[in-house]
Parts: sequence; C-alpha cells; structure tokens
Amino acid sequence: MAEQQRLQEAGYAPIHFSSLFPISQYIMVGQNLNGPAAAPVGRAKAAPVESLTQLRAVLNGSARLLILDLEFFQAGNQNHIFQLAGRIYGQAEKFNYYFFNSQQTETRQLQFLRRYDVPFSQAQQYTVKHQLPRIINLVASLAPDYLVSWDNSQDFKALQRAANRLALPKQNRFWNTIQAIDLEKLVAQQVWNGQKALGLKKMCQLLNLLPFKFHQAQHDVRAIEAILKFYSLDLSRELLL
Repeated sequence: MAEQQRLQEAGYAPIHFSSLFPISQYIMVGQNLNGPAAAPVGRAKAAPVESLTQLRAVLNGSARLLILDLEFFQAGNQNHIFQLAGRIYGQAEKFNYYFFNSQQTETRQLQFLRRYDVPFSQAQQYTVKHQLPRIINLVASLAPDYLVSWDNSQDFKALQRAANRLALPKQNRFWNTIQAIDLEKLVAQQVWNGQKALGLKKMCQLLNLLPFKFHQAQHDVRAIEAILKFYSLDLSRELLL
C-alpha cells in the first residue's frame, strides 16, 4: 500500500494484477497494451557496452535500463517460458508475468488455475501467444535504452521461438532492437578474462549482497539490479573514502 500511495503521489497510474492479469507487481504505463505488438518509433539503438568502465558511465547517465529475467519449464527436449519479469534500473517501474501452457504437467496447470482463480476455459488467454504482444507493447511504453540480463542466450532464444510461431515482425522484437547487455558475459570478460562465468547466486555471494530467492524471475531481476548498483560505483574512489 505504501508503494501504491507513493506512485499515485508522483503522478503515476499504477495498475495491478486484477486489471492486467497476470501481472503481479505494480507497473506504470500510459497506453493501452492490448493492441497488436508495436515497434518503438524513431529510437536509434544505443551504443554497445563493452567494458565495466562504459557500464558505470551508462549507469550514472540518463539511459534507461530494463532488467529482464525469464524462468522455464521443460517439455520434451525444449524449454518453454513459464515466467517473465522486468524492472527499470533505479526506478519503480516493474512487471511480472506468469504463463499458462498446456504442455505443463497437470499438477502445474492446476496450480496455475487455482493460484489465479481462472477457469480452464479462459486459461488460453494467459499463454505466451496471447501475452507476448502485450509485453512487447509494455516494453515499448517503458522506452528502455538497454536490456540487461544475466546470461541472455537462453532467454532470447525462447523469445525468438515464440515470436517466430506468432510471425511477429522482426522490428517489433525488443530483444533484437534494444541494445542488450549480458552482464554475466561482461563480468566474465572484464574480471576473469573470459576464463569463467559465475551463476547469479554465486556472483551475489561473491559481492556479499543480501540473499535473494533465486530462480524466481521477480527476485532475479532485483539481484541483477544489486549487481548493477555495485558496478555503478567508482570503486577506486569508494576505497579511498
């Protein structure tokens, strides 16, 4: 309630999951998300970030960074999207989607239906097929300059497969049009010369960050944000102080 009041006082129109099911956290948007998936208009792709020095400059500048994380379940030999969450770095804007999929086990399907009090006849409204165009419109309304993930290879492949099935135009696929920062890869290259890469949990432990509930997308994006805040510091100056 405190967050809702703060957003309203700041002039935002918060929407929660009862009106944009199944978003489970507050987001601020100023447009209808239900239309066809649209591409951002007139936005040039931001410059790539290839070093931690460049990352710090971006984090301390005016750029907007959307932190994104996906969770999956496996059916057959393929991973399917179960959850997608995002938040704008340093801001209150965030979203969290869960998806229904008929390839889930019956137990997981029932858990979804009971959790959100949805009859099976309406469950198809909450599949990736129906929700991805809405998410694309949401991301367009947030207008991020960068898309930050911790190892984005599997995430982007899954989004690409879903977009291909829906025949979405390539210019509408934000994971292609927005400059991406794979934070895991960047840290591995800059800190360990590309010799190794750490999982998100291990990296948070290494930096002695507060514990998070890992492998839940809404918590993973918070963990990634905490790592970004660490790298936003001028560490040589911080140590001197």
